[in-house]
Amino acid sequence: MTAARHDSEPDNEQAETPEAILSVAAATEALLREILETEIARWSRSDLRLGEAVVLLGNMVLGRGKRLRAAFCYWAWDGTRRWIGAPERNEDDVMQACAAFELLQAFALIHDDIMDNASTRRGVPTIHTTQGARVQQLGWRGEPRRYGEGVAILLGDLAHAYADRCIGNTTGPARALWDELRIELNLGQYLDLRSSAAGENDRATAQAVATFKSALYTIVRPLQMGASLAPGWEALSPDAKRQALDRLEAFGRPLGDAFQLRDDLLGVVGDARETGKPVGNDLREGKSTELLAIALERAGAEDRRTLAAVGHPDLNEDHISAIVDVLHRTGAISEVERKISELVQQALATLSSLRIDPSTQVTMASLADYVGLRTH
Repeated sequence: MTAARHDSEPDNEQAETPEAILSVAAATEALLREILETEIARWSRSDLRLGEAVVLLGNMVLGRGKRLRAAFCYWAWDGTRRWIGAPERNEDDVMQACAAFELLQAFALIHDDIMDNASTRRGVPTIHTTQGARVQQLGWRGEPRRYGEGVAILLGDLAHAYADRCIGNTTGPARALWDELRIELNLGQYLDLRSSAAGENDRATAQAVATFKSALYTIVRPLQMGASLAPGWEALSPDAKRQALDRLEAFGRPLGDAFQLRDDLLGVVGDARETGKPVGNDLREGKSTELLAIALERAGAEDRRTLAAVGHPDLNEDHISAIVDVLHRTGAISEVERKISELVQQALATLSSLRIDPSTQVTMASLADYVGLRTH
């Protein structure tokens, strides 16, 4: 794969997807397609209805996606391999890990859509929505919503099972990291759900949700897994391994926080045509975000009354527009934009210390820029 070169800071406010992501995405999607087509054929031979389940999952997995986790995993692997000086370049293990990350992301998104009652994902109707409608369209028995959500839960679990199978017989630190990130992801999702229900809109809670649901899972653990899968990794001393993983975390943590802050902004002021999901849903769900926490800290009495509507599932477009006005008026949006920029710069400042080769440091810089400026 060809790494993208890092140029000067973009003049506009958007970032094009770098070649470093596109190349990994293409390779990962080809492997995912091969895995899923094999499974569709396998299960269809037993019963076409079983194959149908894998088709439904495949449509979601192979839909529009950033493949960011796969990219960070791959380039950490490649950069560590080059830094170690390992001549071997068999990509099988790392590409299986890239596929595993995308399947795990499908699991997380499918279940997240149920919890958030989201109607679209990646620009198309969510699985629980389409499958619930199927009950009505075909005149099947039972409650449409329960059927739709039941199918989505099972398909999410199926994605998780396939992700685990991709990791296969991986042992050592890579396996330990995989186990840990799945625990972190689920606990982060629980905290997200609980804080929304409890109306816990303080900065500390927002930061905790961002750390466990996003920062570690999206960037830190993929980086660390990629490095620990690199040829020659096992020959390093324990101190060298720990130092390499710690430095990747020092790079990935602020970048993961920036990723989540950008996600929070896109959830309220993004373009649904680009994000592929409804804008304003985070406000209806009462998500605990730093954006909202800042606005609440700064809002006067009248603006706080407007913000009190956050978390009401029946918010209409006028309500959402009024809340967004408050987010602008209090300076919360500009503060979050400033913080994203600072976090990306903090990550970039660690690049020279990473135990990866110089050319991959350049590639990582392009990924960092993209994380801060993405529009979807």
